[in-house]
Amino acid sequence: MLVESMRLALRSSIVLLMLVLLAACSAAKLGGRGSPQGTVTLVVENRGFADVNLFVVRSEGAIGARLGTVNGGATVTFKVRESNLQGGGLIQLQARAISGRATWTSPTLSVSLGGVVKLDLIATGTTDLNRSQFYIIQ
Repeated sequence: MLVESMRLALRSSIVLLMLVLLAACSAAKLGGRGSPQGTVTLVVENRGFADVNLFVVRSEGAIGARLGTVNGGATVTFKVRESNLQGGGLIQLQARAISGRATWTSPTLSVSLGGVVKLDLIATGTTDLNRSQFYIIQ
């Protein structure tokens, strides 16, 4: 009887410890405030008329994840995951105008997780995006 109650107490302690560890890991992943860590906020303002598809460049010449479409005249905010950044916290984007063959690749920026960067898509003519600007806000 005594051995059985000790086993039950040990099992209960192990289960409690596992629950505490699980809760601690969840709080750490959320930054303790309910906001996901491991992202960079990207604000994109399309000042042209053409809709543009936006991609993250994972390494030189290799396109990574598609972030989405930014319609002409619209401003859209994206969350870029840490896994989509280049090594060392570098971010580079590629914009492709849907209505034409114009493609623009941004300069590479060094960003911190939780930071904010902005991309101003500026088209000359209908789809030439070469005047676009990519910079750090925060």
